[in-house]
Amino acid sequence: MKSLIGAVAFVFAFAASAAIEFKTEGAVLRLSDACGAVESLAARDGAQRVVPAAEAFTLQLLDGKGEPSLFKSSDFSFSHEGGRLAWRHANGLAVQMEVTASDGEFRFRPSIAGIPAGMLLEWFDGPQVCISPDNALFWPEWDGIEVTKFAHRYRPAGYRARFSGNSPSLYPGLAQMQFMAAYRDGHGVYFSAVDGRHTPKAVDWEEVDARTVRLTLQTFCGDLDVDGAWRPQFHYSLRPYMGGWMEACEIYRDWVRTLPDFAKRPKRPKWMYDSPVNLIYPVRGDGRDCGRGMKPNRLFPYMNAMPAVEKYGKLLDSRIMALLMHWEGTAPWAPPYVWPPYGGEEALARFRDALHARGDLLGVYCSGTAWTQISSIVPRYSLEQRFEDEHLGRHMMRGPKGEITANICNGHDAQKLGYDMCLAEDWCIGEIVAEAEKLSRFGIDYSQFFDQNMGGGWLLCYAKHHRHPPIPGAWAVDAMLALQRRLVGSGKTGGMVFGCEQTAATPYVPNLPYSDVRPMPGLMFYGRPVPGSAFVFHEWMCNFTGNMCGMTKRMDAFWRWTSGFHNGDMFSLVLNDRGEAVCGWPSLWDEPFPERERLVQLIGRLNAIRKKHPSFLLEGRMIRPFVKCESRPAKVEFEGWRSGTVATVEVLTSFWENAKGERIGFASNWRSDSSDLKITHKDGRVETRRLAPLETIELKGE
Repeated sequence: MKSLIGAVAFVFAFAASAAIEFKTEGAVLRLSDACGAVESLAARDGAQRVVPAAEAFTLQLLDGKGEPSLFKSSDFSFSHEGGRLAWRHANGLAVQMEVTASDGEFRFRPSIAGIPAGMLLEWFDGPQVCISPDNALFWPEWDGIEVTKFAHRYRPAGYRARFSGNSPSLYPGLAQMQFMAAYRDGHGVYFSAVDGRHTPKAVDWEEVDARTVRLTLQTFCGDLDVDGAWRPQFHYSLRPYMGGWMEACEIYRDWVRTLPDFAKRPKRPKWMYDSPVNLIYPVRGDGRDCGRGMKPNRLFPYMNAMPAVEKYGKLLDSRIMALLMHWEGTAPWAPPYVWPPYGGEEALARFRDALHARGDLLGVYCSGTAWTQISSIVPRYSLEQRFEDEHLGRHMMRGPKGEITANICNGHDAQKLGYDMCLAEDWCIGEIVAEAEKLSRFGIDYSQFFDQNMGGGWLLCYAKHHRHPPIPGAWAVDAMLALQRRLVGSGKTGGMVFGCEQTAATPYVPNLPYSDVRPMPGLMFYGRPVPGSAFVFHEWMCNFTGNMCGMTKRMDAFWRWTSGFHNGDMFSLVLNDRGEAVCGWPSLWDEPFPERERLVQLIGRLNAIRKKHPSFLLEGRMIRPFVKCESRPAKVEFEGWRSGTVATVEVLTSFWENAKGERIGFASNWRSDSSDLKITHKDGRVETRRLAPLETIELKGE
């Protein structure tokens, strides 16, 4: 690869407004001459892509007690020479940014030196890029959200603000990709970190005021050079482009294909080619995660579920994966310890053997790499004494002040009380691997082992006594990758497929090819879900329409499952203890869920198409439409954590390409009435196809 310094050409000049100006292939970037902040970005078409930012960057230092100090670029004196920008603070802190322009993009490479004695550099957030809220924003959280509702409680990432509900969205984790794109009328701006080590970042946005939304790739700085300076071996990219979310995802996918782990096609288990349908159900409780005791239900003993397996296998003409919840013999939600299964190994073994004899599969949900100290569900489960006797607190994740807590589903009124395990600690890895080996050795086919590890990632550890730097950095991603590769490559666990909650984030995709996708938050909070992760990664992974957590009362199931098909997902049904489909997890089992039989028929038809076209819908890549498809607008109502409607169309479409370069499209009417689809071909021909209720047609590649 050519040197950035030697290969890139930039043009530096002073505009009439005294801005610092860079040009490349018709694109012009202007930075403030007063502070170096991004002021404007325009392409050859003249359309302005950004609005002026108030700051060039912000950064945060921690003192010896973990207390933060926030610095803004306006706190520094600023100078520039050519493409090198420099800021110096009175305390000696020195920030530099090398800006270069080439091949239609602008690259920003920061470095920070002169960190005051006794202080730690926690994170850096720059360059700061701002857009107008009349843009749509592609946000790579929850598999992809097109944000049109810019109402968001933003705060910088840190130990106490680690999960989406509190903001922000951590990459690699709940944010699956390290870029964002904003666009209006086909004029877009693409902002990314070109970071092959996948340093932890908050991929997030902040509504500054009614006219300004700031994009952030807040980056954690735990990877310092030997002289104590931060000189990342990657750059941030800013570029104008034409298109919307698909074109932006193509840019990111082209970069992903250059990464070593994506150089070859994945090894998939043979059962994926049969497109099994998951039956998701608990063997304890009534479909809700909380509540004391959680007694066994009618699906325990495990063999009690065989009638449902046989029924749906016949109705769907499909292999079945029985995907169990609340099966752990310790207590539900008791990571890392799950074995032996509830009721003992012999009871589960009979079910396993009966499934395998039919050609069906056994899967289980687990609860990730947390540590359950006390179960809020099963009062008798407690590891408090062991925790004290073995001084296990020393292995748990810590905050900047040495604080210890857990993040997800933690509380007396939730599922558990506990902590998060640090994956850079050998003791934690040993315990996690030992538990996973028990599952695989038993003959379980699939484990959603990394449920609650959103996107397959983990959170932020600042422990000063662990064998890692006291600030999060790329070392944390290396630790998770080492664990996943050990599990996937081990002879003891290699036969079992691993997955996570949500689509796996970029570095974890090769290890987690089958996971539970849940687009519901995109519906409820910000705009509409779009299959960004599927567009980028489908040729390396194929996920399943997950347990629908969040849809507790009502949703148009025909739209949801049809959109899952067009996202390339395999299918699931969430069952109550009578073997009936319910809306989602954890909906009440007596909530009405109309037209169950018709939904099963739809899934059977769509799954038959999946099995007919594995080169596209299992191995293929999603592509932009090769014909223009138009149908009438429609709305979908939903009721769950929040209620509302989402805008859609009567006929859903998707387009695919296989390894041979062949292309195909699909169009589906998800409604109970006939719908017209207008198809405009590249040669200008126009045709109208009338689709019957719940009909799917194929579109030939052009």
